[in-house]
Parts: sequence; C-alpha cells; structure tokens
Amino acid sequence: MSLTAADFVWLPDYQLHVAATLAHVDQTVDRVVRLVHDYTAHDGPLSLENVADGDRAHVVVSTVAPLPEAITRRVADALTQLRAALEHTVYAEAENGLGRPLAAEEARSIEMPAATTSADFDKWLNHGRRRLLPPLQQGAPLAERIRTLQPFQRRVPDEHPLELLVEYTNLAKHRMPAVAAARLGAVYPDTPHPGLAVSQPLERRPQPGSGRPLAAGDVIATGPRGAYIPISIMTTVSLQRPHTKVWNIAVKELEYLADWVRTTAVPILITGNRDVTPLPPQLDIETGHHDLRNELPRSGTMNAAERGAQRIQAAVGRTSLVEVLAPLVGGDMSDTISAWVSTLNDDAVRERVRDLIRAGARPQDTVRATDQLLDGIRAYEARCHESDGG
Repeated sequence: MSLTAADFVWLPDYQLHVAATLAHVDQTVDRVVRLVHDYTAHDGPLSLENVADGDRAHVVVSTVAPLPEAITRRVADALTQLRAALEHTVYAEAENGLGRPLAAEEARSIEMPAATTSADFDKWLNHGRRRLLPPLQQGAPLAERIRTLQPFQRRVPDEHPLELLVEYTNLAKHRMPAVAAARLGAVYPDTPHPGLAVSQPLERRPQPGSGRPLAAGDVIATGPRGAYIPISIMTTVSLQRPHTKVWNIAVKELEYLADWVRTTAVPILITGNRDVTPLPPQLDIETGHHDLRNELPRSGTMNAAERGAQRIQAAVGRTSLVEVLAPLVGGDMSDTISAWVSTLNDDAVRERVRDLIRAGARPQDTVRATDQLLDGIRAYEARCHESDGG
C-alpha cells in the first residue's frame, strides 16, 4: 500500500525537523553496517594456527585484526543524534504548549529525563524553573507522555531503550566512544564430524563469545590430530553496554534503539500513542526540499540494518549462483557466469536464489529453474560477443 502525505498528518509542521534527524541517524547506521561488513567479511579479522596436543589438535586464535576506529565513532554519532531527536522533540512540544518561545532560563530546564523510579521522575518535574512551565507540570499531556517513556515503566529499567541511550551517550560525551570489539558469533563444521568440538577452552581460558572479546590464545575448535575438518567461523562486532557490561551485536543494538525512537518514542511524545504511520528512515536529506512533508510518502521504509542484511544475502547469493551453475556449463564458463552475476542488482540476485530454493523440492522444477538461469547466461554471452564485434 502506497503512502500519502495524509498518513503523516500526526506530525505537526513544528516537528518536521525530527524526520530529518532520524534520516541522518539511518544514514550513519548504514555507514556502521558497511564498516562492520568490511571488517568481518571474507577471511574475517582472525588469524588462526593449529596447536598439537597429544592425539588432538586445537584451532587457536593467533591475532585479532584491530577494529577500525571509525566504527566506534560512527556508533557514538548515531546514538548522540538519537538522543538529540528526543531532546529536540520535547523542546518543540514545550514551546508549542506554551504558545511562545522559551526564555533562556526556561530553555535550560528542557531535556528528556531517564528516571529509574517514579519518585525520581516526580523530582525531575518539580525541579527549579521546570515546575513553573505548564507543559511540564504534573498531569499535563506532555509531562504524562514523557512519564510513559521512562525506564521505571519496565520491570528491568536497565534494559529500557531510553536508559540504554542515555548510558551510551553519556559515555560518548564525557569519557570515550562506545566500547566495541570483535566477538565469536558461531563456529560450525562444513561437514559434520563426530570428533570435532567447537569453542573449547585451552589452558582454562573462558570460551570465546561467553561475554568477552576475542583474544589471542582463544580456542575456536578441537579435533583429532591429522584430520582435515573444514569449519566456518563467524565473527561479530559487539558493543558493551556501559552500565551492565553486557555485550550485544552492534548493528542489532543500533537498530533496536533507532527503531524505538522512530516508531515509539517520537510518536508518543507528539501524539500520546504509537498507533501512527512511522516516519520513514530513508528520507533524502542530501537534497534540499521546498516541502519536506511531501517527501515523506516517497521515502524508503527499510532501515539501515535491514538493507545491510539484504546486501549480505545478495553477496552470498552471487557466490552461490556461480557455485551451482559453473559445474553445469563447464569450468571454462566460470568467468562468464561471474561476470553475468555481477550485472544483476541485489534484488535480482535474491530473486534467482529464491527461485532455485523453491524449485529444490521437485527435480523437474529444479531443472526448469536452472535452465532459465543458463538461458540468461547464454544471452549475456551472446551480447558480449556482439559488442566485441564477434
């Protein structure tokens, strides 16, 4: 269903700025996604060595590639802008409720609190100049909307997205960028082997992925000495939550917080509920617009993390198509198949992979789907010959 400007009637003109801020956040998260993918793709950040141990052998981490400094700083940028989106929204609502610009002393009292108890929130409302502002007095609509979003509303306040956002941004503003590191995502054999054990400790070291970053000396896998057992190793880039020290996958953490601000916090601050059409994350802010509101329905609704996942699926799909099709047409055609696949956009690659997967249950359907792909390759090859004058 296509959107229209009427779907965003809930967003008043004085709050249009927040749509642009959220689009900036999405662009920043997209840069983080690309940096993380570049760091973890291909051979990944780990150098490994085999260590003999009697009749067993261990796959041990010898070095971990340094994390690009840009990752933690882009993460801090995204989180800071998310908090700014909340602060700016509260400020604009307070001015709208007053019906006049805030005086300098009043403006300094406007913020988005993060109270872990109801008493702390009441204390915030009653502090200094704030208690004299009608929009922030007990029972006022804006005050109650802010109350709805407070960490104390959840059973575990430390896990509330607003508390996470405040902890991350306080760290980034006052002490250091976000703490990030490479961690072990998963280890699995390409072919099952009964003698293989993954992520076993060596010299009583904690297992990688059990709550700390990867380090030299960590054991990734253990198997029979002399056996050749191919394994796949997945690494992640994770953030450490400043207050609980828990590690979470960086892209997932950013997606969680950005979506909460965009689909829950901002709508509640403005309307009192989240039952509205969410603001689109892909608003074009690289171009100047005479009417920003009319750009909202034209903007993409897929967030940066989702787009990143689709890019990864397409990259894997390109490799898979070459591996499936090359044996059917002969090894001398591998370069042609790779060149053909490179001409397909990400959506086209995913569509062709889906066709093969759907056809996999019936041999005749597999043959038909494969023949269609081969026809496309032959047509591409013919066009190449024509363009070369052959």
